[in-house]
Amino acid sequence: FYKDEVHPEKSLFWFAFNTSKKGITLDITHPTGQQVLKSLVSYADIVVESYAPGYLDALGLGYEALSAIKPDVILTSITPFGQTGPRRNWKGTDLTLQARSGLQYLLGDPDRAPVRISVPMIATKAGVEAASSSLFALFHRNRTGEGQRIDVSIQAVGIWQMMNASSFPKHHGTNQVRAGDRYNAGFGNARAILTCADGYVTFLTMGGHMGAPTLYAMSRWMESEGKLPDMMRGKKWEEWDMAKLATDKAAQKEMDDLNETIAQFLTTKSKWEIFERACNEKILAAPVNNVKDLVEHPQPNARGFFHTLSHEDLKAEIVYPGHWALMNNAQAGPRFRAPHIGEHNEEIYGRLLGASADQVREWQRNGIV
Repeated sequence: FYKDEVHPEKSLFWFAFNTSKKGITLDITHPTGQQVLKSLVSYADIVVESYAPGYLDALGLGYEALSAIKPDVILTSITPFGQTGPRRNWKGTDLTLQARSGLQYLLGDPDRAPVRISVPMIATKAGVEAASSSLFALFHRNRTGEGQRIDVSIQAVGIWQMMNASSFPKHHGTNQVRAGDRYNAGFGNARAILTCADGYVTFLTMGGHMGAPTLYAMSRWMESEGKLPDMMRGKKWEEWDMAKLATDKAAQKEMDDLNETIAQFLTTKSKWEIFERACNEKILAAPVNNVKDLVEHPQPNARGFFHTLSHEDLKAEIVYPGHWALMNNAQAGPRFRAPHIGEHNEEIYGRLLGASADQVREWQRNGIV
């Protein structure tokens, strides 16, 4: 919540996900509310809903009812497990759906229990997939005049996010394993996230022609500060055979010792010092940015990624992330703050349905809006 004040209209989630939207309220269990919704649908291209399967049908507001009002309407439904199947009526949260999709199994260290992504990732991704599916349907409608019912399963979205891991049981007879902060490309493994003086960096320790420039550069850097160990002195890194790591315990120990030696050296350096050196000397390393780093970073700021929106009720301006794509003929990024509850009732009901301010206030007194 904004300034940690618990209030339904100071939710940072609400702020983040509802910029540039108009907000109305409507009780669709009330007969008048149902008629108002049907009137709104006659103006709609796409209707998006996330009720339990069958809920809208029970109210007489399902796809058949809405398409009878507007034959080319697109109804997009987002539910934990979809509209069909034995789990269609099960509920789910972002946490449980990360688990039920199999995605959570791949997160964390291999010698410990799985962990969760600490932001509502899978539901957000489901929203993105619902939006893109709706736009495909809109394109189809504009070509053919046909409406469409879209059924988005959040679990299925999570399964897709596992990418090639979904194929492992079928083609390899096993599950893809968690790797944690290590990388493994079939030739042993090494830590990929190292601690530095003010946070973390991602670092790739490997030999051959790909990894040699990194290890030569690190050798020069460590030697200039009198911290080059004998194991790195005079080593021909392009000849270091990474293939041995998978079967040779001595080779894997050498990798571990080298990895930890570099890790200890980097604990004395800031992530930006490491990154500057990496750019200048072809070191395979980069800072692990936190959100503060991103807000202050010159690259997104040079693209105008962050936007400041006014919240007049809070007497404050708040910084928001903008749009990931810049377009020649469209405005990208948020334009105004998220709406208050029912803030645009009079505007929307008046403009679309011709309802007077008195009519809207009467609906409000009767609990319809």
